[in-house]
Amino acid sequence: MRTKKAFTLIELLVVISIIALLMAVLMPALLRAKELGKRMTCCSHVRSLGLANVLYTEDADGWYVPIIYRAGGAGSTTQIGWPGNQLFRKLLGYKDKQGQGESNWHAPKEFRCPSDLVGSQERPDRLYTNFLSYGANLTDWYYSNWYAFGYAGHKNVTVPMPASELFFTESNDWWLWWKGANYEKGWDVLGQDTIMPYKDVGCDGPTLYRHSEGVNIAFYDGHVEYRKKDKVWNADEWGAGKPGMWSTFKKWPPTEAEQRRLPRP
Repeated sequence: MRTKKAFTLIELLVVISIIALLMAVLMPALLRAKELGKRMTCCSHVRSLGLANVLYTEDADGWYVPIIYRAGGAGSTTQIGWPGNQLFRKLLGYKDKQGQGESNWHAPKEFRCPSDLVGSQERPDRLYTNFLSYGANLTDWYYSNWYAFGYAGHKNVTVPMPASELFFTESNDWWLWWKGANYEKGWDVLGQDTIMPYKDVGCDGPTLYRHSEGVNIAFYDGHVEYRKKDKVWNADEWGAGKPGMWSTFKKWPPTEAEQRRLPRP
């Protein structure tokens, strides 16, 4: 009578070791593939923002979507930021979010970055709560007091190099600016935190490098690029006042004469 041979303990351990080795080899690749998928989804969202901004100019006499608009003029506390702009929301496809109210400071969940842990978990901030994954670049207006301008937005004839000027990128707030991209004081310390911790360290309006230490960026002409954090922020350029893609001004902060050249509707 023939007997059925079973695995010995050593053979079983060998099989387990081989499986563990394969998992160790495959898991990083699977995680990278998963992250790449999230990055591509995010890239699609950012591209939608960029294209909607270009389309906006066709319905607004050449004006891009205003980052912020105060109907009462400079000094007014009544403000409409780009997330609450109804025409822009319509162009983006926020079909069920057309009403007035706090929802105008949030993006529908399907339009948030899949790597945005704050937005996906809807973690409230101690003062300012925005459930969206992207901010608009306010650098050209940030030299002044927050309430000193009534309108922050460019026209298509006032951006000399639209393919080289940043409009949208990844953030935890609806606006961002050049200094907020300082990953050494911000992202590297705080990671995916809410708004006020970034303000506390002087990185208000931050850039969040959620995708392998990089971000997706939409430029004024609508095209999108992925850039690593050291290509977004450079301390030497900050010290020399050379904003590059962060401003339409060649030198920052701008002079008073340059400030007066900013468009006003």
